[in-house]
Amino acid sequence: MIRTFKADLIITNDGPPLRNGFVEVNSEGVIVAVGEESSSSNITEVEGIITPGFVNSHCHLELSHLKGKVKERSDGMAGFIKGLFAERFSSSNDEILQAMMLADKEMYEEGIVAVGDISNLDISLPVKQKSSLYYHTFVEVVGQDPSKADSILEKALALCDEYIFSTKGNASIVPHAPYSMSRTLISAVNKNAFHKSQPVSIHMQESDDEFLFCKDKSGPLSDFFLGLGLNIRLFDNISDACPMLNTLPLLTDCKPLMMVHNTLTTAAQIDIATALHNNLYWCLCPNANNYITGRLPHLCIYNNDELKVTVGTDSLASNHRLSILSELKTIAAAHPEIPFERLIKWATINGAEFLGIDKKFGKIKVGMKPGLVQIDNLNVENLVLNEKSKSKLIGYRL
Repeated sequence: MIRTFKADLIITNDGPPLRNGFVEVNSEGVIVAVGEESSSSNITEVEGIITPGFVNSHCHLELSHLKGKVKERSDGMAGFIKGLFAERFSSSNDEILQAMMLADKEMYEEGIVAVGDISNLDISLPVKQKSSLYYHTFVEVVGQDPSKADSILEKALALCDEYIFSTKGNASIVPHAPYSMSRTLISAVNKNAFHKSQPVSIHMQESDDEFLFCKDKSGPLSDFFLGLGLNIRLFDNISDACPMLNTLPLLTDCKPLMMVHNTLTTAAQIDIATALHNNLYWCLCPNANNYITGRLPHLCIYNNDELKVTVGTDSLASNHRLSILSELKTIAAAHPEIPFERLIKWATINGAEFLGIDKKFGKIKVGMKPGLVQIDNLNVENLVLNEKSKSKLIGYRL
């Protein structure tokens, strides 16, 4: 069965937006026609605009049971991590599973069709097996002791294979952050990425705590690690006050590589980073940044087509909801000069390209199966979002 949708505006990412355009999908959600005039006698009029399905390029599904349990703005990154550690294993496996299933369902209903998901365990595997979403699982590694790098990577490889063989998505091994990994372990991830040719992400420059620790092993993160009984003198990844510029030379074989959060990243650092690495993506998760530190990234520095920007939600431990539209509202409210079409590109095709699924997702184009998102309660003429703007998936996407 062919379904035809018509809207005041359709943003396709495959040419100029279509005013009063239409898009036709078959029963499997594949685009069979798109344009300005349709001969169909069975047209569904859609209020607002239609865009391709959203790509949530950074999520932590396995933390969904922590919604509302970690105090908001709880003394910076170190305070957030303390709260996370205190609550993470306080729920039963059934409660954790139910929370992940609900989060997965809500993402789908909001218009998210693909997710780059951080996993430390195999607990999200049954959810991903049954999900209507496409998941690329990022198996995350952490470890400051260089002597343990090989054993950490070995365990991560086994978990990565488990996700690849057990779900319809894909998986790759990724480093957590500069402050939580030895240079030896980061280099091991880089070597693995060279052989696997899969996307890699890393949390980057998210707080002042990170800069202090990377400068001279001082500050709240140092106190936290010492409180855990860790010997931070073994940590061999400290040589520069800028975590990103210290870490990037160790990750040159990770292509593509996505920097996540970037709360304190500057325009000058971006220029240096792009000279060091020729396939970088920049993931913005503004609501999580606000939740953890009360600060937003310097969003204006990403307002150009030369940078490949994506959008993520982080986790329900650090966010009130897993909604890409909510992230776009926050960006647009802080910087209304960023064009709406650019925001949609960040939320769709850029994430699809990073995950290597842009042959299917990210564009409303004949032969592709991107999912269709309706955004209503917005100013269609000026393309301005407001608090009442909502998104939902329409049509078919199996």
